Formats: sequence, structure tokens, C-alpha cells
Amino acid sequence: MMNAPGVPLTIALELARRAGVTDPAIPDAIERSAKLLRFYIGKGAVPYGDHHPWIQMHEDNGKCGMAAVLFNLLEEEAGAEFFSRMSLASHGSERDTGHTGNFWNMSWAMPGVNQSGPEATGAWMHEFGSWYYDLARGHDGMFRHQGPPQASPDHTPGWDATGAYLLAYAMPLKQLYITGKQAATTPQLSSAQAQAILADGRGWSNADRHSFYDALATDELLRRLSNWSPVVRERAAVALSRQAETVMPELIRLLDAPALESRLGACQALAHFGAKAAPAVPKLRQTLKADHLWLRVKAADALAAIGEAARPAVPELLQMLAREPGPEDPRAMEQRYLSFALFNERGGLLANSLEEVDRKLLKAAVQAGLRNQDGRARLAYLSVFKNLPLAELEGFLSEIHYAVVNPAPSGIMFADGIRIEGLQLLSEWKVAEGIDACLFYLKNQNHWASEKRTLQLLEILRSYGTHAQYTIPELEKLAAAFADGKPEHFPRHLSQRKADDVRQTIEYLKQTLARPELRTL
Repeated sequence: MMNAPGVPLTIALELARRAGVTDPAIPDAIERSAKLLRFYIGKGAVPYGDHHPWIQMHEDNGKCGMAAVLFNLLEEEAGAEFFSRMSLASHGSERDTGHTGNFWNMSWAMPGVNQSGPEATGAWMHEFGSWYYDLARGHDGMFRHQGPPQASPDHTPGWDATGAYLLAYAMPLKQLYITGKQAATTPQLSSAQAQAILADGRGWSNADRHSFYDALATDELLRRLSNWSPVVRERAAVALSRQAETVMPELIRLLDAPALESRLGACQALAHFGAKAAPAVPKLRQTLKADHLWLRVKAADALAAIGEAARPAVPELLQMLAREPGPEDPRAMEQRYLSFALFNERGGLLANSLEEVDRKLLKAAVQAGLRNQDGRARLAYLSVFKNLPLAELEGFLSEIHYAVVNPAPSGIMFADGIRIEGLQLLSEWKVAEGIDACLFYLKNQNHWASEKRTLQLLEILRSYGTHAQYTIPELEKLAAAFADGKPEHFPRHLSQRKADDVRQTIEYLKQTLARPELRTL
């Protein structure tokens, strides 16, 4: 789930389908990818992976440009229009950056902008592209890469970026699908519309993120809270939060504004005010009943940021989290973000205390949240296990066991914490099913920090004493696999170390006389 390669691969699948490839897996793969990307329409730039919408800048490594091209190929106007406008608004410092450098940001700039028509492409080139491209042009007709990562004299002397730059110059020819062969499904912008969107991208650089917006009048910042761009709304929200709280009545009034963008912007601003936005709690609680999913999420974010004064909203937030997602939310994204708002150790409303929380509502929420597709969302429930009295944990053991043996399919870099903690809790309660769960995890790890995790898992397995002796044959196979350097993607020296750790556990289990009393789920 890494979007920088994932979106171009999906474009390639769509082009393959158009070229006559009829494998039945292709339409399903395209739809799965599109389902992921549709979520970000109107919310921000396509992020690194299955993460929060990116609202620091209008573009993130060219992924908005990629998405604009993809949605145009799929003839989905909403996605093509939004991501093309995000591409147009990204120029200057926003465009001349990216994860490991600006190469992909520049490669996909014009294909994305081009979906909005010739006035948009002309305006963007005048603003940024033409002079930037000229600086990259070499005397030999090639275009040099500009900016980090620097070309290594040993490996990539004179890094040739010609193909990336020629994509932009090929737009008028319209001979390739990624350069406009298919007519755009998006509204074609006028010159004035294009200039307005370019203006939305001004006033920010990585070296100076605040001074432009801080200098704007309060009325102008409030106007920008209603902007089409979630990035502009966020920058205005930050600037407003650095001003006096006299603006609070106006922000509360915006929660009833007819435009969705105005209400979203108000929630973003209230979140940045934090505890000072306590007067907005009643209206934010009403906003939790809105028809729009992202507006409900943003209202929940604001309540979480307000903190203690917003705790009266906890029962309704728990109920929202526990309810079955509807067809408009196929990946349970509302549940994901409510998990953060309630339980995240950084800022969740219930992160530090479960005092006076209805246990029936809590259990229903935990049961739902620990089944969420996202590993980071499940990780938020660590705070529940830490804050529950020991005697009450017994009632959650089945949910804990489920999260251990059914790993989240997404966010795997963040999925280990809740599983390790769950196994430790099962061990403390000497739940018999924890033995097989621990062995399963040992045999099916991802490679991130596996050398440390293996030691933790083996220690948990030892805690079961003689009850875990039946796992010895499987542990011997695992030790042999590690000794052979398998899985291949594990560093060889770490595999050898893990083989030794497994063998030590085998010897311990053979010799131990410890036989704790077990219980079953």
C-alpha cells in the first residue's frame, strides 16, 4: 500500500485493459485501488500509503497528478477534477520538493494540471514550469535533474531527467493517454479560474510556513476557511489559532454555514484552538450528526483536541465507532478516525482515563475497532488495555485474542504493537489459546524490527512453561529456516541471531518444570 508506485501501476492496468488484456483480475484490482484513492477526494493530497490525507501541501511526490490521470482514464469527473486542481495549486516550494527529492513531483506535474485544460497548463507554466524547465535544459538537449538526491559520481553521473521533462512538452501532441489522448472529463478552467487556483498555492515554503498567512487580516483568514482546498483551509486555521480568541463566535457560526467547505474549515480551526474552543462543544456535538462522513470526522477531531471539556461527547462517539459501516464507507474510515479521536495516546479523549465510561459502550467500540483494516487504528487501543483495571481486562480477552491472530491488512508498519501487547496480556492471564497465537506470529512476522520482536515472542512462549512443549517441533523448523537465511528479505546476520534465540527457547522448554494453571477463552 505505497501509493507512489501503486497509482502508476493502476494506470498501467487500465491501459492494459484498453489494449485488450482481458484477465478478470484486472478490473477487480483497478477497482480496489480506485476505492482507496476515492476516499481522498476533497480531503487532501494522496498520501504516502493508507494514511491521513496530506494537507501540508497540495502535492506529495506527484501522487495528485497520478490520481488526476487515473480518474480521467476511469471517466470519474470528481476525482480527476479535484486532483488536477491540487496539481495546479502546487508550484514554487511546494513543487520543488518530495520524499527523496522532487523527481516524481516534477514528472507528474503537467500530466495532472493538463486535465484542467490549456488555460491551466499555460498559467502553471508561466508561474513555475517554463523558467524551471529552462534551468534544467542542458546544452546537449538533455534535461538535468534539479535538487536532491544528488547524482552520485560513482553511480549516476549527470542524472538524465529528460523523459520526465519531455512529458510536459508532449502535452499539446495528445498522442499518449497520459499526455491527453483521451478527452478530459474535468471542467476546463478559464484563465481567471486557473489564476485563482494558482494563488491558493502561494504563501508557503518549507523554510517559512507561517508568515504569509499570519499577516492576513482576520476577515481574509475566515474567508479562506471556506476555500475549496483543504490545504488553504488548514493554513488559515493555523493562522487563526495564533490570533485572539475573539474569533470564536464566528467559527461557531460557520458550523451552520450552508457550504460544506465552510463547516470543514471551522472544524479545522477549532481543533487548532484546542481547549480554548470549549464554547464550541455543543455545536460540534450537533455536527457529529451531519450527513457527510468527513465532516463528522473533523468534528470528532476538534472535540478530541478540546479535551476535558468535550468528554460529555464520549458516549455518542463510542456509539458512532461501534456501528456497522454503511455502503458509503466500505473501508470503515469513520471508525478508523474515531479510534484516533477517542483512544490515541497522543490526544485521544480517553487516552489517559476510562473513568465513568460506560463499559458496555466501551466494549462494543473496542470489539469493532480491533477489527478495523488499519494497523495504526488498532494500535490506538493500547491505551484501553493500559487504563482498564486488571480485573476488567478479563472481559476483553476474546477481543484481544482476535486482534493478535487476525492482523490488520493495512498499516502493517504500525500493526505489531497491539499484537505484542495482546500476547503479553494473554500470557499474564495464562490463556491457553495464546500459545498457538504466539507460535503463529513467530512464523508469520513482517521483517520490520523482527530481531527484537522475536525475542519478545519467545519470552512470551516461555511463560507458558511445559504447556508450550508441544510447539518444539515447529520451533525446530523455524530455527532451521532462520539458519538457512530464510525468509530471504531478512538480513543474514539477524537470521542467524534469531536461529540461536529460538534454539535457546527450545532448550528451555525441554528442561522447564514450570506448569502454570491455564484457562481457555
